[in-house]
Amino acid sequence: MTITLDTTLLDDGDHVLRLEAYDALGHVGRRTIPFVVQNGPGITITGLRARDRVAGTVDLALNAFSGEEPFDSIRAESRGPIPVWTWVMILIVAGWAGWYGLALFATPAVYASTPTYEEHPVEPAAAAGNASATPPQNPVAAAQAPLTTKAAPRGSGKGSAGGFDFASTGPQLYTQNCSACHGASGAGIPGAFPALAADPVVNATNPAEHIAILLRGLKGRAIKAVTYSSQMPAFPQLSDADIAAIVDHERTSWGNQAPVVTPADVKRAR
Repeated sequence: MTITLDTTLLDDGDHVLRLEAYDALGHVGRRTIPFVVQNGPGITITGLRARDRVAGTVDLALNAFSGEEPFDSIRAESRGPIPVWTWVMILIVAGWAGWYGLALFATPAVYASTPTYEEHPVEPAAAAGNASATPPQNPVAAAQAPLTTKAAPRGSGKGSAGGFDFASTGPQLYTQNCSACHGASGAGIPGAFPALAADPVVNATNPAEHIAILLRGLKGRAIKAVTYSSQMPAFPQLSDADIAAIVDHERTSWGNQAPVVTPADVKRAR
């Protein structure tokens, strides 16, 4: 059975549809369906809700708009106060953003001591050798600055040790294997990598410990009362001549004037 309910004959508002069905034995089934008719324009009210307790005068904002009328953006949008939960979410997001900005405003020490961090890059004037240029303020950038401002220095002029010409390969091997940490000028990186200029091991009369560090690496030992966070890697893959060239370059550069070694010395230490 199909019926058609013409709601245009009903007033807008609450209505109830009551249905009854009878079977052959005289039993009755009943069902009640409440519904709301809304053929007229929709009405929104801001300023008064169901069961609100009010007194005195109450300012209300009313809006009525029908779906069959030409669209009017002003009338179709019902204006009302921003819900409390929206303000709460805005405050939470703003508080988190403020905390995040303050927490990362200063570079953590664990990152400031890494060679990849450069808060103050070298200015072009500094790269051109302008003495009036402002030097980098970050210690890591300051230690790395020589890598961009100077070529790797060569030996002190001795050039050879017992016929071994370390000056021909030492600067290049040092640049390839060591300068990323210790810097082209041997200045190191404060807190991360020690300086080689004026280092007691590099300037020691006996080069045995210097050679051993390149062959076996070093970690955790204080240098001039400073313990560095980074580990000195071992270079056993380099040849005796390469190790000797690096050692001699370090021992005759940046003001260092220590006795140099030969590949035979490295072979014995290995």
